[in-house]
Amino acid sequence: MASYDLILVGTSFASSFFLHEYLRHAKPDAKILVLERGRRYTYSELLEIRHGLRTVGDRTFRRIGRKPWLYAPSFGGTSNMWYGNTPRLLPEDFETHSRYGVGMDWPLRYDDLEPFYCDAEDLMTVAGPSDHTPFPRSRPYPHSPHQLSDPEKLLLAVHGDDFYVCPTARAHDPPRPRVTTDRAACCASFVCNFCPVDAKFTVLNGLAHLYEDPRVELRCGAVVQSITSADQIATGVEWLQEDPNQLASAKGVASRRDASATGEVIALGANALFNPHILLRSGLDDGVVGRYLHEQVGVEALVHLDGVEGFNGSTSCTGHHYRFARGEHRRERAAMLLETFTRTWLRIAKGRWRQSLRVTGVHEDLPQSHNRVSVDKRDPSKPVTRHTGYSDYTQRAIDRFAGDLETMFAGLPVQEIAVEAPRASEGHILGTARMGSDPATSVVDADQLHHRMRNLYVLGGSSFSMGSTANPSLTIAALSLRSAQRGFQ
Repeated sequence: MASYDLILVGTSFASSFFLHEYLRHAKPDAKILVLERGRRYTYSELLEIRHGLRTVGDRTFRRIGRKPWLYAPSFGGTSNMWYGNTPRLLPEDFETHSRYGVGMDWPLRYDDLEPFYCDAEDLMTVAGPSDHTPFPRSRPYPHSPHQLSDPEKLLLAVHGDDFYVCPTARAHDPPRPRVTTDRAACCASFVCNFCPVDAKFTVLNGLAHLYEDPRVELRCGAVVQSITSADQIATGVEWLQEDPNQLASAKGVASRRDASATGEVIALGANALFNPHILLRSGLDDGVVGRYLHEQVGVEALVHLDGVEGFNGSTSCTGHHYRFARGEHRRERAAMLLETFTRTWLRIAKGRWRQSLRVTGVHEDLPQSHNRVSVDKRDPSKPVTRHTGYSDYTQRAIDRFAGDLETMFAGLPVQEIAVEAPRASEGHILGTARMGSDPATSVVDADQLHHRMRNLYVLGGSSFSMGSTANPSLTIAALSLRSAQRGFQ
């Protein structure tokens, strides 16, 4: 049986940023095995199949209830279909219990993660507003911020203490001198989940070179099932090896064969559905493994304006309004971050076709233990999800959304605001191997190391103690950089 210094599961944000930092410190003759369940697509293939990746993903797990969970089983994972928004968590997001008596504090603080946020932003070449930002920063963004639309410029002028340009991993000219990238600048065609000019960071265009390192062996079509262990030490990984080409196209089940390897360090970077499934299949079911499955809840609205035309900014999601994303109201109801979009939906009103602004209120959810991932009894090789709904804490914020919008647009020429029903999914999967200091209420520590198996990392969104309102990908990347670096200290 082959033996490795590191066995890494997955190739999306969590795994690829961990691998980046691990390779910086690893010895020249290190042996690293990377196991990816999907196939490796070319960029042109990804553009062609587009939402077909989600269809492939739906076949890999079973869900009880209507709640969808979106991910892309492929080399690079969800970086192949993410939108590219990269806000940080706020300092208070790490301390919701100690500040507001709600949820669970993270076992690390914003200042512990801040330098790794900077490193992740540099690797993604994020475009953002270095001089007007809600996050304490020690380093400027690599790229200058995208241009706001006219309605957003009004929001900045009137609500400048709460309104900011959205940071994004969609490239923008000019980049800072310390950072180089060969990605094209954003084309402002507003199909950012599948960028037509490859301006948005993906593992394929930003970190694929890691997998060409002679120390790294990549196996696609590897569906990891369990971790072997002995005497409180993880010793290896067992998986089902599939033909990745057959996996991507077959309507049925691809042929499989059993495979295994041993490793000194094991790092799970699948996602918050499959990390807990692997732990449960391995007998590591102590604590809260699989519980607290959650994501944010998005509610869209269309703001009709009087005499102010939209659709004239430089990218899709351009602004963030933080009026209700922070503050003492979080004792009683969830935080809400408002996303504003340059992309418009034409009004059916003569002479006012473009006088509108599309927005989304992104509400944090309070994780609940009954929302969970478990092993599917019909087919133990797959996880099954159970999600009965978001929390009352979140519902109280959603109930106030229309009124909060009036506050956030006070001082602007607003004619009407139309609020829609909550969206089915934000495309984030969080919380099933949560981070904490107490093994009774968490699965991993602040370094994303398993409380009991001290050579086993459980990376990514599964380790989130709380979800906050921010898109999670940047935080996932920063946590992985930190974990890999601290593993060599």
